[in-house]
Amino acid sequence: MKVYNLEEFATKYKLKDIYGAYAAHFSVNGEESDSFSGFDTSEYNIFHCMAEERTLFTKLLLVHEGSCRMRLQGNNTEQSIQLSAHNLLITTPHEVAHIEQLSTDFKAEAILVDENFAKQVQRYQLDDTKYKSIADIFHFVRDIVRHQHINKVEMIRSMFNVLKLIIDELPYEQCSVTRDLGHKKEVYEVFLHHLYRNYRKERQIRFYADLMNVSTAYLSRLVKEISGSTINEHATSLVYKEICNLLTQTDMTMGEIADHLNFSDQSAMTNFFKQHSGMTPLAYRNR
Repeated sequence: MKVYNLEEFATKYKLKDIYGAYAAHFSVNGEESDSFSGFDTSEYNIFHCMAEERTLFTKLLLVHEGSCRMRLQGNNTEQSIQLSAHNLLITTPHEVAHIEQLSTDFKAEAILVDENFAKQVQRYQLDDTKYKSIADIFHFVRDIVRHQHINKVEMIRSMFNVLKLIIDELPYEQCSVTRDLGHKKEVYEVFLHHLYRNYRKERQIRFYADLMNVSTAYLSRLVKEISGSTINEHATSLVYKEICNLLTQTDMTMGEIADHLNFSDQSAMTNFFKQHSGMTPLAYRNR
C-alpha cells in the first residue's frame, strides 16, 4: 500500500489550501466544502477514502457540529473513537481511520502537517475558551496557506508553535485523552498536577474525580495502586508541610493560616496539626 507525503496526498484529493509538503487545511461540510470537490455528508466516500490512506504526516481534526464514529488502526493497535462537537482529534502518521458513522450535520476542519504533535492518538473535549482559540488557529493557518506572504513559513510555524502549547496544557485541565486513561501512571501524574494546584482549598476526592472525568472509586483505587498511599494521605501530607512552612517562614497568625488552607476555623487547623506533629502550631513555631 502506498504511503503518501503531504504533497502527494493533496494532489490526489485536490486539496486547495496547501503550502508545499508542509501544511494543508480543509473543511468537512463547512463553508470551504469545495476543498472536497463537491463533498456531501450523505455520500462521504471521499472523506472515507482520505481518512484510510497511509500517510507520513499528522492529522488534526476539530469538530464543530454533529458526530462521527471511526475505527483507528495503528502499529498493532486498534480502537474505536466517537467524536462530537468541540472535540479535537490528533492522529499520528502511524494510524489510518475507517469512518463507521457520520451524522448528516457533521461539520469539522482538518489540518495536515508534516510535524509531530503527539506520540499516540489523542482526543480532547474542549471548553468554549480552548475551542475558540484552536478554531482561530485553524483559520489563521487556512488563511496563511491560502494567500501570498513574504514570511509564510515563519507565520505557519508560529501558529503551530502556539497550537502545540495549547494542546500541551489540555491533559492537565481535563484529562479527557482517549488513551491516557488506560495508562495509569499518566493519570496519576495528572491527579498530582491538580492536587498541587488545589490542595489548599480542595481536599475531597470528588473534586479531583470530577476534574478528571473519572469515578471516585477508579481514582481512589488507581492512586493507591500506583503510589501506595491514599488520596487523603497525599492531601494531608501536603497540608501538613504547608502549615510547617508557614509557621517557620512567615509571620501569619494561626487564624490566617487556617483561612489560607480552608480549615473551618483555627481550632480545626490546630487539632489537625497536633494529630500529625504531637504539638500545637504555636509550640512548633516557638521551638
